[in-house]
Amino acid sequence: MLKYKFGLGRKIIIIVLGTLLVFSACFAVLAHISGYRMLEKQAQVKADGISEFGRGILEHLMADGKRNKLRSVLKSAIISPQINDVIILDKDGKIAIRATEKDIDKKFKLGNLSDVSKISVKSFFPSLENGKHYQYVVNPIFNKQQCYPCHPGEDKILGFYVVKASVDDLLKVAKEHRSINILLTFLIVISVGITILLALYYIVIKPIRRLELKINNIGNAVSSSGFYDDMQFAQVEESKRNDEISDLQKAFNKLIKRLNEGKIKLNEMHQNQLEQADRMFTTGEMAASLAHEIKNPISGVIGALQIFDAETQSSDPKKEIIFEMMSQLQRINNTINDLLSYARPKPPMFETIEVKSLIDKTLSFITPSQQKKKINYNVVVDGESLTLSADRNQLQQVLFNLMLNAHQAMGTEGTLEVIVKKKEQIVEMEIIDNGQGIKPETLPLLFRPFFTTKHKGSGLGLAISKRIIEQHNGTIQITSEPGKGTKVKISLPLNQNTMGL
Repeated sequence: MLKYKFGLGRKIIIIVLGTLLVFSACFAVLAHISGYRMLEKQAQVKADGISEFGRGILEHLMADGKRNKLRSVLKSAIISPQINDVIILDKDGKIAIRATEKDIDKKFKLGNLSDVSKISVKSFFPSLENGKHYQYVVNPIFNKQQCYPCHPGEDKILGFYVVKASVDDLLKVAKEHRSINILLTFLIVISVGITILLALYYIVIKPIRRLELKINNIGNAVSSSGFYDDMQFAQVEESKRNDEISDLQKAFNKLIKRLNEGKIKLNEMHQNQLEQADRMFTTGEMAASLAHEIKNPISGVIGALQIFDAETQSSDPKKEIIFEMMSQLQRINNTINDLLSYARPKPPMFETIEVKSLIDKTLSFITPSQQKKKINYNVVVDGESLTLSADRNQLQQVLFNLMLNAHQAMGTEGTLEVIVKKKEQIVEMEIIDNGQGIKPETLPLLFRPFFTTKHKGSGLGLAISKRIIEQHNGTIQITSEPGKGTKVKISLPLNQNTMGL
């Protein structure tokens, strides 16, 4: 299933548009709120001007004793389309005089305003009635000095002058203002968005896509070309701009240059390795052929010396010479056997092996040749009946080589430990000695063929052991510290998958 690629261009478009939409929405809301509040303030100012004018006429008529003219003045006020009603309330909030002559002597009620008589300052109250918007101005009428002849009491407020003004015309302007704001915001967002996207496309996205295309072409060239051919990968064309994109192109070209240089070196190394491998193969074939030619005569000479040795008296000085000749020839024979084993390895023949029995038998082969040494043995096996699938002779050869190396490293005395543990489907064998140890610089070379630190060694024992363990699908590791000893750890699968062999 193909995974959808959410490209850089789409991400930039979404981020830019999202940011602009949020900004434009906030701008439109703030513009609408601020414009509505401004128009609401103008409505209040409009209603307040009408209220102040009417209250001034009221006070003037009352001071001149022309109370009978109040109703006609109020009626003339509502002739204006902006004024819908003018009401004079007494100090208790009851309607005393009203331009529309309705609800006289009744308590004035307005929305959530429960009691007008508690108002002590000029107040504004918006109201929605039958789908139309109005602004009420409740203006207290204070008891002034010119009012004392008729109102000698201590009342501070004599009544209230209420004006009901229509604000639908102002709201219409507010809606038009909001529509204009939204349209302008939309146009600004579109223009700014297009400008930003075009700039990002030509400055960022297009150069990156061009670089991506060239990188893919180089990647296809890398995939189709061989590791060791002479093909050189082309560099991308660098931009003349001095920015991050051009820096990225320069960095990529440096990488291509290093890749081409590395490919040249790798090709040279490969050619050298091919030549060396060819020489090694020819040398190995020649060595194997020579070993076969040498092995049969040596076996014949050893057999003849054994006859001479049997016929020679033990007191004869020639006895020691014959024994030394047999030892040296046997050493040559062992070296030839190692060479043949390494040059022409045999595939393992797996069978079920009891680990403890195999270790004891291997130790019995080593002990006679090391009788003069004081070596202590400590064999610990996780379960006396622990078995695994392996080639008996090959695994015994590995253990023999490792135990013999441990004996030689310990000198005249020491302790050899063989610890076997089972961990799930893995068998781990550890051969530990407290001998002289191995130098750190020597450890990486131990499994190299023909490398040896012994005066009489062939340098093939560990190389053969490593090959056998790998043919058993296992691993072998050596850790050592000079003066403290060496540990060889072998890990083998409990059961071999013989079907894959």
